[in-house]
Amino acid sequence: MRKDIILPALALAGGGAGFLLRLWQYASAYDPASQLFDTRAPASLALVAWAVVMGALALLLGRGGAPLEKPEESFLCPSTGYMTVMTAAGMCFLLSAALGVPELVNKYQAWQIDPQHNMLPVAFGLSVLFCLAGSIGALVSGRNNYRGVTGLQVRAPAALPAYAALPWLMALYQEDSRDPILIRVFIPLLAAVFLLLALYQQAAFFYRRPHPVRFTFFAVMGISLGLASLADRPGLFQILSTLSFVLCTLGGLAALSRNRFGPPQPKRVLDGPRMPQPESGPVEE
Repeated sequence: MRKDIILPALALAGGGAGFLLRLWQYASAYDPASQLFDTRAPASLALVAWAVVMGALALLLGRGGAPLEKPEESFLCPSTGYMTVMTAAGMCFLLSAALGVPELVNKYQAWQIDPQHNMLPVAFGLSVLFCLAGSIGALVSGRNNYRGVTGLQVRAPAALPAYAALPWLMALYQEDSRDPILIRVFIPLLAAVFLLLALYQQAAFFYRRPHPVRFTFFAVMGISLGLASLADRPGLFQILSTLSFVLCTLGGLAALSRNRFGPPQPKRVLDGPRMPQPESGPVEE
């Protein structure tokens, strides 16, 4: 069984299925007048069953695999597809930071006008700022894993996406915690929680604290819930930031699954960094 292919495909296919189920829930179980979902509607029950099945499959398929003798090398991946995903994640981080600035200004102006009914957007501002850190982390860490760079210098960029996910979760919770209807906001909140945990577990590999089964479970759930949350039609900043963390986690899931369950890596990956060698020429006397 090619789990190295099945696991990323499961996360993406599960996210697509969750997206469609969420749309179905809005179409058949949502009452616009009361702004409530019918929890006993088939769509609501199917959405809960989908989450349970996704969690069970992630735990089942995430077990086993090759032992990780060098945890800091678990995400080495000389694949152009991997580098493309990580580059896309970095670009999405940058776009979300750029588009988050006008929204931050609007939130700040709303707080100035009516501070009793609007919160000071500190968490949202930190989320916008840390998107820049997430972009650096995705691009540098992706390049290091693609080139086979190891050592202490890779630790800091590997941890940056996890640091960026924390204020993002705080801002999302601050915004959604005012909603008394949990079923209306539980998907984006759970997506942020699982993506944060997945990125934290990914960073732990570089500090010799590997937990591959945990990471795989959190990554599959985070990716699928993150894609499903887009059916809620959030703002542009939320869409781009969600895609940023989803792509960053997807790259890590694909790389780790390849190293755990796939065929052995090419010899050039095991020999060291994939850097061009200096040209040799005739020696002048």
